[in-house]
Amino acid sequence: MTPKLVLAHYQSHKKYWDERRPELRRLRAAYLCRYWNKAHTPDQILIETSRAYEFIEGYVASLFARSPAVVVKGDIRGNGDPEKVQTLINNYLSGIRQQIEDSTRLGLIYPCSFLKLVPNDHPDPFKRVTVSAVAPWDVIVDTDAHSWGAQKFVAHRYHITLSEARSKYGNKKFEAHPLIRFLDRAAEMRDSGYNDDSGNSEPEFQYVEIVEFYDIEKDKLVIWSPDYKNGEKFVYDGIVLPEGNENNIKEKRYNQIPFKDSAGYPIAPIVPLYYSRQPDIPLRGYSSLRRVYDQVQEHNIIRSYQASMVRRSARQWVVESGVFDSESMAKLTQGVDGEFIEVELSPGQDLSGSIIAVPHTPVPSELQQYVLQVQNDFERGSIMAPFTRGESTRATATEITALAAYSSSEVGRLARERDSTVERIAKIFLSMMKIYLKDEGDVIVINGDPTIVKLDDLNGDFTFYAQDSGATPVSEAIKKQEFMAALPMLTSMGVPPDILLKELVRYMDLPHSFLEHLESAPQSPQPPATTQAESAMQQSTGLAPGQQPSPDDIQQFLPQ
Repeated sequence: MTPKLVLAHYQSHKKYWDERRPELRRLRAAYLCRYWNKAHTPDQILIETSRAYEFIEGYVASLFARSPAVVVKGDIRGNGDPEKVQTLINNYLSGIRQQIEDSTRLGLIYPCSFLKLVPNDHPDPFKRVTVSAVAPWDVIVDTDAHSWGAQKFVAHRYHITLSEARSKYGNKKFEAHPLIRFLDRAAEMRDSGYNDDSGNSEPEFQYVEIVEFYDIEKDKLVIWSPDYKNGEKFVYDGIVLPEGNENNIKEKRYNQIPFKDSAGYPIAPIVPLYYSRQPDIPLRGYSSLRRVYDQVQEHNIIRSYQASMVRRSARQWVVESGVFDSESMAKLTQGVDGEFIEVELSPGQDLSGSIIAVPHTPVPSELQQYVLQVQNDFERGSIMAPFTRGESTRATATEITALAAYSSSEVGRLARERDSTVERIAKIFLSMMKIYLKDEGDVIVINGDPTIVKLDDLNGDFTFYAQDSGATPVSEAIKKQEFMAALPMLTSMGVPPDILLKELVRYMDLPHSFLEHLESAPQSPQPPATTQAESAMQQSTGLAPGQQPSPDDIQQFLPQ
């Protein structure tokens, strides 16, 4: 990997996302209810609706009804301790739920998103690795690869202050600049060569763009910057972990990628989150919000038009000059119920000729039909059925069942992408903890007991499975309904009430205190339940309850 090759990948990536910046702004504005983000005159009525926000947050609520967690399957060779690994990872995952949700929002609004795991010098083992959501334009991917695991390289671009850059990489001569975020309006001016020197020139307020480039094929990690030597040289051939200073950089330098899987294969601490993919270029991704953006746009236009029609349909009158004095005009415009208005008319003058209501154009009858069509298009673009968002529907029970199955399966597909991300996080976190685990081990709590985790406990070829894979609030609701519907049948079949109560508490997430009387009550032997067939046989043969039939009695019930 050469600086020239890194520069080529950087320029190609930058060109791709710069061309899509206007569309990305529109998607963000729609989510933030800033669709009409432009100057307008006071007489214009521009209505903002929350359709895009509801669309995104509906997904987030469905995907994160519970905190993410994993089940760890042990090494077939018996290496490591899967129980300790599972406790360590799940405690870590419970602390980064917000970051995963943030990445989900980015991945639904924009074509994709990422999570970056970064080492942190902290005494708490669960805070020794931090994580942050990363926008798609800040990660350079190998788009020629057919899957994430097949990439030859991946890189993360970010900005640090000039002071940080000098602390990490020595007192190098960087071309620092004020920080301008990718979606800021000033980004185009910066990219066109405009240099704003009006801001603070202190190193703490000047920024340097850094590209952390992971050459997975060559197991090489380099630091590159377009703000150093015009990108013709590496800032640093390797990386410093954790953060060092000018005096100890060489002591913590890694030339190879420091993070390895159980087989020793290098892995980058970057986790992808693709909820939708381009069929021909899977690592490009596709925005879920873009799928319904046109309908969100039309809905804002329609609502603004309706508001204008209401404004224009206000009561207006044409009156003959001099017929109404100022007091009468005030009463007329105020519209007080039961108010008397006196006017003086000339002999032979008709009041109907002195005041005429201004006619208004009625709302086109086709407008409502168009509104329904836009709504229908929006629902087709959204995989969430209306009733799953709490909206009333006149659909039949069969239609609701079909919609629920569809919604659940589609949300389940998104949940699998979420689960894949969680499993990758667990894998990378474990590889990083192998580096940053204390020599004497770290103390974690397992089932209420303090336990020491050492390096040997982490060294194993573990397999990670995200919990509740594919489970959604819709599917959980369907399970509860099915269980409640089956209760009468289960009762008629003779299932003991205590068993039914335990299952009811489990299915409905009821307090465990409902079962306390079962645990304290003495257990008395119960007579065996009589099946439907036994009951029929007793009635036909005249046998007493509990009396065993003879072979002749049974023979008459067998087919001849």
